[in-house]
Amino acid sequence: MYSAEFGELAHKTQIKAGWRQSNKNDASGQIVQSYSRQHGIRMRLLNLESLRRCGAALSPDVVEQLDTTSTTTAPGIRRRMLKGRRDDDCNMADFGRALGVSIQIICRGLIRYSRHNLPPEHCLPEDPEILESLPVELLTQLEIPVLASQETKIYNIHRALCTGALNFRNHGSRNHWVWVRAGTEDMYGALLGRLPPKLVALFKIRDYRCEDQVRRLAGVQFVNAVNSGRISDVHSLVTVQMKEDAQEFTVVDIGTILGLVHLIPEGDWRWIVNSRIDLRTFNKVY
Repeated sequence: MYSAEFGELAHKTQIKAGWRQSNKNDASGQIVQSYSRQHGIRMRLLNLESLRRCGAALSPDVVEQLDTTSTTTAPGIRRRMLKGRRDDDCNMADFGRALGVSIQIICRGLIRYSRHNLPPEHCLPEDPEILESLPVELLTQLEIPVLASQETKIYNIHRALCTGALNFRNHGSRNHWVWVRAGTEDMYGALLGRLPPKLVALFKIRDYRCEDQVRRLAGVQFVNAVNSGRISDVHSLVTVQMKEDAQEFTVVDIGTILGLVHLIPEGDWRWIVNSRIDLRTFNKVY
């Protein structure tokens, strides 16, 4: 199997970027001239950097330019952002009503998350009365920055929507499927430790007992990887399935949500994970 990555990367940097920078009049000549200049500048910077490492005497202006112009770039830190605030702070009863989930199930999910993910001194209260009294803020959208394929500092923003049991723009509810880091890379076969659950809630919960600490959380409904995540001999893709006894509400930190996933319905609460939706997913799921 051959790889087209280098050709695609060259097409981005040499053609697409040059086209955007041109005035669209005789663009081919401008693209060639622009790329030639950029290539010449990069080669000059690399040569000067090599001379500096060898101890050559360079002028202060050149040294300053080398310090401010790096030939290697590291991705900046991008945070996931919760948006689409529904209403003012509500209590657990309003929360459950908006999701169509009982308060008992929500409390069990929060306690399970607290025990497994938080240090003892920062755990959520396990007393149902105290837990139900904590203020909750419901949201409808999570923006997830995902590094573009073959890029180091360019991000695509995946916008995951979650309205719970409420309608979206006067139509049915909308709850997207997302990738979640659910284990180590040796788990779930070709999925490499990731699972594609369905979002059922996006919310913030404030613990007034712990310096008003705010937890940014999501409620999901997990699926199971069929055949331990092995690729099917029929369609060369992974199949996932929702079990009848699956937990209705599992709480995860939004930091474990990796992006949107495309599932193809197969019937009987089974879906095929479309790992060919884009090049990045294709390289991750194999």
